[in-house]
Amino acid sequence: MQISQVLQALGQFAAGFAPGSRSIRPLEIDLDGGSGPTPFEQAAIGKWKTEDGSILIDLRPDGQFHKAKPEAGATHRGRYAVDRSKLYFEGETGWVALGKLKRGTLSIGEKRFRKA
Repeated sequence: MQISQVLQALGQFAAGFAPGSRSIRPLEIDLDGGSGPTPFEQAAIGKWKTEDGSILIDLRPDGQFHKAKPEAGATHRGRYAVDRSKLYFEGETGWVALGKLKRGTLSIGEKRFRKA
């Protein structure tokens, strides 16, 4: 077999792998999140408070949270994400925090929260 025939055969073979040679089908991604929250997200959703009641956190199903310190009259908002037992918080002013959910207790820094 001549070299030109080998190159021609390789060219035909490689053409089957070229990006334009296959039909393109649309991605099948459900952006509505119809499957509902994961078990970890379900465990995190709800109202949480410290033992002394000084801080209240409402973790909403839409990934938003509301934090209140009733005695100080302060409120904060932001968003959160759940990755298994870890929760990542980002406040509206840009602060970030890491929370851990273990055995019904949410720990954020030195603070411990229980479901209200």
